[in-house]
Amino acid sequence: MTVPLGFIGLGSMGMPMTQHLLKAGHTVIVYDLDDAAVNEAKADGAETATSPADVAGRAEIVFACVNTPQALIDIVLGENGACQGEKLRVFVDLSTTGPPTEIEVAAGLEGTGITLVDSPISGGRRGAIAGTLAVMMAGPDAACEEVKPLIETFGKNIFRIGDTPGQAQTMKVANTLMASTASAVTAEVLVMGVKAGLDPNLMIDVFNTSTARNSATLEKFPDAVLPRTFNLGSMHAIVLKDLNLYLEAARTVDAPTILGPAVVDMWEESMAANGKTADNSTIVKFLESKAGVIVGSE
Repeated sequence: MTVPLGFIGLGSMGMPMTQHLLKAGHTVIVYDLDDAAVNEAKADGAETATSPADVAGRAEIVFACVNTPQALIDIVLGENGACQGEKLRVFVDLSTTGPPTEIEVAAGLEGTGITLVDSPISGGRRGAIAGTLAVMMAGPDAACEEVKPLIETFGKNIFRIGDTPGQAQTMKVANTLMASTASAVTAEVLVMGVKAGLDPNLMIDVFNTSTARNSATLEKFPDAVLPRTFNLGSMHAIVLKDLNLYLEAARTVDAPTILGPAVVDMWEESMAANGKTADNSTIVKFLESKAGVIVGSE
């Protein structure tokens, strides 16, 4: 018999992960500030709770996927936080909150009998829906092994990064900088190429059979930019939050940041033009407007 599970945060990533757990036959107790999201999860078979503490009072393992570091601190350590739940044994943070926040939460849970598993995800909403997310894990062996089969319901590639909370967050924000840089530079060179008279579809084909191949050229631009659908399912405000967490992590360990700030500047300019909730694939649009060209076919 499986133990009751909890899930806090039913946003664009949390909802599909919750649905995968439900489809696998688990009892899932959910909490979110958005009543509509809670009702959707309830319709899918989830039980509902009135607070993070209520979730943790009924579930032995609780997952969370929230948007900001402060949100994580609040739902775990705040008033009516999960740390007050009498049944909770393992708290799994699927959010991207950065190493310092994860370390702070781990310290706050010391002496409570609750183990923190630092387990951020990558792959976007598409990956969450498909159940193909990449998942990075850091925490004690026993806790990581216990939750791994649960994570496998929505994660395809699971990587054990280390034993200490914060290590998986470091890996995640490093991944974010690389992926976001790939998208930014792909947008820039495609706009330049189109302005110079090149076919963007042919450019992508060349990139993908040569040394310029990357995640943006392989999937993001062919799927969302060239057909002008702009529907990757991720948004500017989240990527910028994660990029700034990378810069914070680099400063914490006194690592050089040369390219990172320039990438942040480019995404900030794109967000100013497109809006906080704009799909990340729209990063090409503010460059198109500067160049007076369109990449793809409208």
